[in-house]
Amino acid sequence: MSSTTAEAPRTQVESLRSKDRAGNRWYRYPPTGEKFISVTAALSDTEGRRYLIPWSAKRAAVRCVDQLPLITSMLARKGRDATLEYLAQDAERDRDLKADAGTYVHDVVEALILWAASPAGTGADIVLPLLPDHLAGVEYDDQPVEAVTGWMVEGFLNFTKAWQPVFEAAEMAVFHPGLQCAGTLDIIVTITGYAIDHAAGRLVTCPGNVLVICLDVKTGKHESVTWREQVAVYRRMAECLLPMGQMAPMPRSDCAAVLRLRPDYPGFFKVMLVSGADDEAAWETFQGALTVFRRRHAASAKPGKVVYPAGPDGKIPPPLLADLYGERRGRTLSPLMKAGIHDLGELAGMTAEQCDDLDGVGPKTVVSIRRLLAEHGLHLAGEAA
Repeated sequence: MSSTTAEAPRTQVESLRSKDRAGNRWYRYPPTGEKFISVTAALSDTEGRRYLIPWSAKRAAVRCVDQLPLITSMLARKGRDATLEYLAQDAERDRDLKADAGTYVHDVVEALILWAASPAGTGADIVLPLLPDHLAGVEYDDQPVEAVTGWMVEGFLNFTKAWQPVFEAAEMAVFHPGLQCAGTLDIIVTITGYAIDHAAGRLVTCPGNVLVICLDVKTGKHESVTWREQVAVYRRMAECLLPMGQMAPMPRSDCAAVLRLRPDYPGFFKVMLVSGADDEAAWETFQGALTVFRRRHAASAKPGKVVYPAGPDGKIPPPLLADLYGERRGRTLSPLMKAGIHDLGELAGMTAEQCDDLDGVGPKTVVSIRRLLAEHGLHLAGEAA
């Protein structure tokens, strides 16, 4: 087994990916350039990972106990706020290391998949990404990342030896224009001599029969209900991106399954078949999750508009500029607030030229100001309503 100094085996898929400010991954749809949300982003954003709260609490407690002399000294020398800032930054560094370790583990999985899918691939010629120096000894799921890589490679090799799969696709970008979502499918394999017992949700021997399986590879310690949803969506995608860059119809598959690589399994792997009923239910659940994601992504965190009671004159006063934050008007409001303008009435007393003279205000912002005032029945000085 050999290694390479390349950070990871790179594919054309990476050129399609991007992230927004919230960390959600998006894919560029090649035919039109539209942005499609990642399947995993939609699922992660709507999954309640309750185990993360006790995990993070335990990590914080362990950190404090293990560094007690240092923390006590820091409290005496630098005070409470500086000590809390140190602990917060330490936790962030720990999180970043775990994220880097997870990325490395995924890169190893990707290398194994691409090797297995290559026509001339042999176990002795596996090329793995080289472990970055800063990850030496870092734990992934409570084990050194070096050990994780070892049992992962062995598990994948044992899987290929036991099932003798033929790899039809690997690390393939897939798209659903109707739902405007996309993802990267791990593997499509064919195995010979098996069929599906749909009633039992199991495989049965069937000499000569060829079964096409959409397979997702998982290495994490915790199982997730979203796994079956993820692979159920992948096998229902409408289009895929072929190695030469052309779009094609999605290959047909008979079922979905998860290949889980873990050190506590015999041979370090297990194949988990998703039953037909669970597959259909997972597909419906994903569509609901995608709807929830889109509505939350489009919605403002602000529950509604700020309102005031009528004054002595019987009129309801307009909101203050500060009341309008959270309504996607930050670029318009920020320069006005910095200039000391606090209410719409004051703003309406200004001319367009006076607004344009403010720092950070240009012609486009003046147009936005007009729209803002018009929504409240106001207008800039010297202009018609």
